[in-house]
Amino acid sequence: MWNVRRLDILGTIATVCFLATPQQQEPAPGVRLLIERIQDKYQQTELQARFVQNRLSRLGRVITTVEGDLYISTPGRMRWEYSTNDQLLIAGGPGREMYLYLPEDNQVQVMQPDFANTSGMPIFYLSGRGNLLRDFSIQVVEWGAPLRRGNVQLELHPRRSGASFERLILEVNPLQEMIVRLVIYDNLRNTLDYQFHDVQFDPGLSEELFEFEIPEGADVIFIEG
Repeated sequence: MWNVRRLDILGTIATVCFLATPQQQEPAPGVRLLIERIQDKYQQTELQARFVQNRLSRLGRVITTVEGDLYISTPGRMRWEYSTNDQLLIAGGPGREMYLYLPEDNQVQVMQPDFANTSGMPIFYLSGRGNLLRDFSIQVVEWGAPLRRGNVQLELHPRRSGASFERLILEVNPLQEMIVRLVIYDNLRNTLDYQFHDVQFDPGLSEELFEFEIPEGADVIFIEG
């Protein structure tokens, strides 16, 4: 048996709600083409990578760091294995629930499909869901030292009002058409900095990676938007 609780929340896990003021700025043609090619690539291929997740202070200093392995498969399926604290985050794809397993607490947070999507969590853009050019105004910026010389840094602002975040930063490798960094600024001035390395495309991922069975006796919390 599980211990079940239910939460009705909007925006507690690095959320995005794309309900934004239209912005007029459009990316230059070369940048637009790069974004289109990256979007197409992430919509059509599997991906495996190592990741580092930093939580930053308002001054940009690193507060906490965790790392692990990321697996992505179309359509919109993800698995985040945190080697630092053994946490596990699994998204089974559009229309399916998303699970965050916290083994130290024997707790499973179950995010309903209306919450576990691009309107609720910006990390889903890594799986090719949503549309960057449609959902954001985008410009090239110099956000900070790039992870590699030649990378392009992009600042993304949602096109509709009411977003639960301020902006995103994407750092991309233009030669490999690959996202190597995602920075999320939410409206509470929290900042998450995801960095990706050892990225492999089409590694041949098993279906079992994106399945999850709630452990017996776990404390289950249902999160609804």
